[in-house]
Amino acid sequence: MTKQLWAPWRLEYIKQADEHEGCFFCLAAEGPDEEGLVVHRGERAFVLLNKFPYSSGHLLVAPFRHIGDFGELDNHEALEIHRLAAEGLGALAAVYEPQGYNLGWN
Repeated sequence: MTKQLWAPWRLEYIKQADEHEGCFFCLAAEGPDEEGLVVHRGERAFVLLNKFPYSSGHLLVAPFRHIGDFGELDNHEALEIHRLAAEGLGALAAVYEPQGYNLGWN
């Protein structure tokens, strides 16, 4: 039996998906940290909170450069994204003390 992962609070996101133009990562990178939910800025990448998370502590890490495919990251971007993800795990460990983590790369 397949179970669907459903977070009811994400319905707001689904309803307004067509209202926003552009890339939400680019908008967050270019705008004020508080507005974009940016919690850290590195040299080539940044960390932000997911506005409509599936679970507590859902972090997103993205390059400042707009690209459409993970394979387009240059070595410096890939290294910084990996480093920021690892640092994010450390922050989550300090705050939530989880028993484990799920990492996804899109």
